[in-house]
Amino acid sequence: MMTINEYSTELACALNGYRALIVPDLGNSNEHDWQSVWEKSIPRTRRILMHDWNTTDWVKWRNSIIAALISIDEPVVLIAEGFGALAAASVAAEYPGKIIAAFLVDPANPDDFDLRKKIPKQALPIPTRIVIRNQTDTKAALLAALWSTDLSHSISIEAPPHQSTIDYWPEGIRTLNRLIGKTQRKTDEITQARTKKILAYLRAIKQTHSMKQLGCQPS
Repeated sequence: MMTINEYSTELACALNGYRALIVPDLGNSNEHDWQSVWEKSIPRTRRILMHDWNTTDWVKWRNSIIAALISIDEPVVLIAEGFGALAAASVAAEYPGKIIAAFLVDPANPDDFDLRKKIPKQALPIPTRIVIRNQTDTKAALLAALWSTDLSHSISIEAPPHQSTIDYWPEGIRTLNRLIGKTQRKTDEITQARTKKILAYLRAIKQTHSMKQLGCQPS
């Protein structure tokens, strides 16, 4: 069994240096909840601000996330749960340049809040993983299909020694690590593709310059 410090180190490493923005479920998360524990363990992590955590006002939730994104001067990883996961997905669909990836846990059923027409209707433009901790939650699985996201089931809970009331959610940490790893590989692939295009462009310019020096006209 891992120690508390080992959990914290693994969690910090899972983000690979990216900043995280926590978006809780309705009612916010208490200090022993996995989101609160992660927030304390991940450097430079922020939580959205809400005057009323019990409100289901869609606009207020979206505006809170957008305000947090604007105040942070670099792209972040969204770590969201429940109702907050729906709002996070909605914002991610509109502001992909501000978001590295989205980690959505047990997203709420949009039909319970009359949000079916307001949530994204197409694939999300950023790497996203939906994690379901209830294997009978078919609604969340349908959202994964709608948004073309990765889907994971997570049921294991392992409390760190001497802190049985704290939920580090180790399986969630490993799942987050896989999402960030996939995101990093995609970023590397994009960088490599851009580098190849730049090198090809430079070679073409050099070839054209050489032909002109020889008195040839490029075709």
